[in-house]
Amino acid sequence: MSAADFNTTRNQWLHRWGLHDLPADLPWLARMAPVNCDAGEFLIHAGDVSDTLYVVNTGLVRLFYTTPEGRERNKSFIRAGQIAGPVSAAISGGAAPFSIECLEPVEAISFHLNDLLDAADQNLQIARLYRVFLTEAFLRNQQREAVLLTCNAEERYQWLLANEPDLSDRVTQGHIASYLGIDAVSLSRIKRKLRDATPEHH
Repeated sequence: MSAADFNTTRNQWLHRWGLHDLPADLPWLARMAPVNCDAGEFLIHAGDVSDTLYVVNTGLVRLFYTTPEGRERNKSFIRAGQIAGPVSAAISGGAAPFSIECLEPVEAISFHLNDLLDAADQNLQIARLYRVFLTEAFLRNQQREAVLLTCNAEERYQWLLANEPDLSDRVTQGHIASYLGIDAVSLSRIKRKLRDATPEHH
């Protein structure tokens, strides 16, 4: 990403959030940087200590935990326009509890959470952005938690089709099964059942 492309992308993202005419000398803006990753590369590994967050401009990333036995459990998928990063760890200064892997070639903008917090103290527009950012993250996590705790496997898949339909074409069935908290065999059975129930299969 060239410097001109980076500035254009950054400004477009800021404008989408209603941020205009920000002071050019804000450290939050000055320290933003372009990030380019290929599929399979990592933005963050579990255990890293960093307050860096990423605005995804193009591509798709997954956030996942790794169990002591080495099994990966998908937490979420972040698309263009969304922010990825271990926010709680960045706030506390602790280690990232999960890893972030690029599933597609990714162009992103990195920034430091502490820079954002300092900017929010100085600028009402940025303070509103931070509030919206936290609110959306809270609502997204709460919704997924409710689905995992109250819905059966088929209902979870139906929820995915209704709320994140693009994932079926962009990630492997294994990743989807992990995200929904079910095994791949159960997911295949659910998909076959739903496919057989559609009118064209009668």
